[in-house]
Amino acid sequence: MSRDFAPLSPSIWASPAFLSLDGDGRQLHLYFISSPHQNSSGCCRVREGYVMADLKWRADQYQAALASIIAADLVLHDPRTEESYVKKWFKHKGNIPTNKDHAKGTMKIISNIDSDDIRELAEADFLETEWGRKTFPSPDQKQEEKAPWDDPVVQPITSALASSRLMRGGRL
Repeated sequence: MSRDFAPLSPSIWASPAFLSLDGDGRQLHLYFISSPHQNSSGCCRVREGYVMADLKWRADQYQAALASIIAADLVLHDPRTEESYVKKWFKHKGNIPTNKDHAKGTMKIISNIDSDDIRELAEADFLETEWGRKTFPSPDQKQEEKAPWDDPVVQPITSALASSRLMRGGRL
């Protein structure tokens, strides 16, 4: 599932790791962040042939650019599964889950990552987010840290509400 929107912070241009890359390395990193193959997990499976076709590159050009972004510690890549994870994906505002359903959907995508190394890193990064912790609490989290939707209704129903037209099924 691709996304219609890919946030790209201007702060990338102040990143020493990003600035250490040559033009091809920068282009490939931006491709992994914003290509139509990317999803909310920060991990995408992009076969070498797709990258070469999309960027109009040769195989050696792709391999050199990939090696440079891996060496700069910007991406974790598994050549066996051809999956790549953009490191620090969940540190950027537009990639952070904003509610419980978003968090569940993101975790479902993460659980489908074939590469064990990438899945473990993506999951660990995801569980450091606010909604990752709220939706999937670790066993050692205290019980009093329940999410608001898990708590029973605290306020009793008033007699005015109980006798309202809505509660009587629309009858007077």
